[in-house]
Amino acid sequence: MDGDGVKRVRSTNQPGEVDRISHLPDCLIFKVLLSLPTKEVVKTSALSTRWNHIWKHVPGLNLEYDDFSEHDSFVSFVDSFLSFNRDTCLHKFKVTYDYSEADEPETGLVRRWLDTVSRMKVKTLDVTDDSAESWELEMTPALYTCGSLVSLKLVGLTLPSPDLVSLPSLKDINLILVEFTDEWALEKFISQCPSLKNLCIERSFGDDIPMLRVRSQSLLTFIHIVDSDESFDDERILEIDAPMLEYLKLSDGRTASFKLENTASLVGVHINTAFNLTSTRRFCPNDAQKRNMIQNFLLMISRVDNMVIASCTLEVIYEYSRYEQLPVFHNLSSLRVNLDGYVWEMLPVFLESCPNLTTLVLGSIQNHVKVGITVSPRRPRVLPSLRYVEIERPFKGDALEFGDATSGLLTCELTKPQETNLTLG
Repeated sequence: MDGDGVKRVRSTNQPGEVDRISHLPDCLIFKVLLSLPTKEVVKTSALSTRWNHIWKHVPGLNLEYDDFSEHDSFVSFVDSFLSFNRDTCLHKFKVTYDYSEADEPETGLVRRWLDTVSRMKVKTLDVTDDSAESWELEMTPALYTCGSLVSLKLVGLTLPSPDLVSLPSLKDINLILVEFTDEWALEKFISQCPSLKNLCIERSFGDDIPMLRVRSQSLLTFIHIVDSDESFDDERILEIDAPMLEYLKLSDGRTASFKLENTASLVGVHINTAFNLTSTRRFCPNDAQKRNMIQNFLLMISRVDNMVIASCTLEVIYEYSRYEQLPVFHNLSSLRVNLDGYVWEMLPVFLESCPNLTTLVLGSIQNHVKVGITVSPRRPRVLPSLRYVEIERPFKGDALEFGDATSGLLTCELTKPQETNLTLG
């Protein structure tokens, strides 16, 4: 892929018309081109003489290995770009690389690129190893002290244990299926990012981190996703201490214990976890440690304004409520429940703890694994605050029963009953 020799595109401007694009300042053109894949940016060299080489000066790279017919051409292009712009402050470096595509894989190749972009004061770094989770590519320690870095996304790489972390500008971290050289590498990395605002971690359950502590005084959003695997029986723990946290998403069926601290700023949550309970590993009322953990977890999220909750979590809450009183969710005004067909019968128990709920959305999910709880159907009590209910289809034959049960929620003592709406999606 090269700008040289590209066929010129004849100008479509009529006589007297002004070519406004070509008269834009370079800084504005670069800003536009930075938002495009490099493959498309190179094509702009065909627009005019001025554009012939302008793409080479764009302070960013966005390439995938399959943009090239040969692996060596891909490597050569990246090397040439970095060499040409070696004195430039790099705004973005985004590369998708397949380690297995090379005839003779160079384990230090990506590491060399990362060392280079670190010296070029890169701001946005996005590197993906697309070779089926080989984790052969290791992030360079130099990135731990890249003071210019603002956004970091790594997919399929290995994160070494840092000796020193100095990332004063880093605000966004997205780690997907990243391996770690020791169980403390991730915790130390996160805790040394004083400007961190958004953290997303999608973990493989085999990442050898039995306990993860997320401690940040600046974090606003945290998303934690763990792939589910019935073969793992070990007890994983996640601790979160982030006093500024506003949004929390947990999609994690295999972490057994969650410990939340300093959640006064928490506004929204998306909870999809069964606390490592399954049909063969059921909730035990005599397990005081598990009961206390669930109690504290519910208390820590009880002040949120909006919530999305999954069937598996609702099942655990239902079973827990048989032995302990649920906290009251006084602030909760908007609730979405992603339900499996039979679990709707558990919903009234939770709704009775939401006295100020105004919006309820009931969604349907598939491939739900039941925890193995016997449900005692009950009619919901009235919710005077409820104004809007939406039931999304389909519910696998349960829609009529579901709608009938939900109608009880709308039998409310309202001064203006017409303000309450029931929508069947």
